[in-house]
Amino acid sequence: MAVLKAAARRASATIVVKGKPKYPIPDKAHARAALARIDQAKPKLTPAQKAKVRAKAHRALGTKKKKK
Repeated sequence: MAVLKAAARRASATIVVKGKPKYPIPDKAHARAALARIDQAKPKLTPAQKAKVRAKAHRALGTKKKKK
């Protein structure tokens, strides 16, 4: 997985938590990592934030979101 510089991280961030860009998804590797670690986020993400991250990750991967 590529290391992102600050400008690239801000540009590809999915959400902003406490003023910091989180969950950058510039490629498929980052999308898979975001989906795998979404429940480990600190501070905890709201359901709306989780949905936004999942939606962007699934768009990057070209997959459909699984229904619960």
